[in-house]
Amino acid sequence: MERFFFHIMNGKAILDDIGIELADMDQVRAEAIRASGQMLSSGLQKWNGQAWQMIVTNASDTIVFGVNCSVDRHGL
Repeated sequence: MERFFFHIMNGKAILDDIGIELADMDQVRAEAIRASGQMLSSGLQKWNGQAWQMIVTNASDTIVFGVNCSVDRHGL
């Protein structure tokens, strides 16, 4: 198992210095999507219409996955 870190970028960097051990990239993707949705729906991460992303890095600080959230202003 490898440790992965889930950082939030929302105009400022909120860095995860604890991380979580996961077995493979399928688990990394599932956890990133689950955690992003939970943070947005619970109000832990305020949605102000600005681009927001979760960046997942491995222990070597290499980006392995990301979740981007933004509003398409033309579709509103």
